[in-house]
Amino acid sequence: MKKTVLISGCSSDLGLRSATALALRGHRVFAGIREPDGRGRVNRDALAALRARGAEVLCLALDVDSEESVAAAVAAAGEVEVLVNTAAYSVLGPLEACRPDQLLDMLNTNVVGALRLFRGVLPGMRARRRGRIIQLTSGLGRAPLPFMGIYSASAWAQECFAEVLSYEAAVFGVEVAILEPAGYREGGQPKKVVGDQDRLDAYQAPLIAFAERVRQEPPAGDPEEVAAAVVQAVEADKMPLRTPVGAAAEALVALRAQLTAAEYEREILERTGLSQLEPRDARSDL
Repeated sequence: MKKTVLISGCSSDLGLRSATALALRGHRVFAGIREPDGRGRVNRDALAALRARGAEVLCLALDVDSEESVAAAVAAAGEVEVLVNTAAYSVLGPLEACRPDQLLDMLNTNVVGALRLFRGVLPGMRARRRGRIIQLTSGLGRAPLPFMGIYSASAWAQECFAEVLSYEAAVFGVEVAILEPAGYREGGQPKKVVGDQDRLDAYQAPLIAFAERVRQEPPAGDPEEVAAAVVQAVEADKMPLRTPVGAAAEALVALRAQLTAAEYEREILERTGLSQLEPRDARSDL
């Protein structure tokens, strides 16, 4: 059944792929791009070409950092039946080297931006007593890794907001589904590096060890898996609250669930190469 879908974050490859997949399935798609006449013009033109071939897809200017931009996009989309929120970016590097303003800026986009979108579409969904909200987070939202803690914090917050919303909105017939991709080194969200260079320099040895272990990991998954998961979440009769997307996310979430806290810590330190750099106090299982 064709649905009207508003999808944010179509400046990114995952957002573009998801919007394209939904349009090709016959849905009416409003694709939000932060700067459609600037950095997002390539993706805007790709979706315009898809529209020229008969797909019901229309690009909208959508900056989730702006209350006014969110309100204008929701109004332009009309009766939004499904919100797909992919708008986010990651800040990578050691926690100590992240400037507080970097963290605040990222949380404003990833977490407060999600809240702005929820608030934008929920009045209409409540009035119609139906709707679905799909939030892309990350496997790191349940299982953080070294040097990805800043982004993991935002993914944890997105998970929290979406889960709470799933309880609160259910009484109005609104469903919430969380998709947790991980391991897509290409095609993911834009990335920024922590900005305190003096503190970053102190972490060169662990960063090198971490990068070496990452290079030994299996090849990254195909980002089309994420687009397929978005389509399934839009079209399924019922969706579980959380769905890990791809082998890396499934393995990471399973690892966290199956091991004790101490076992998990040892496993992560070993897998990231940090266990060999300096002695650590033994910790008891929790």
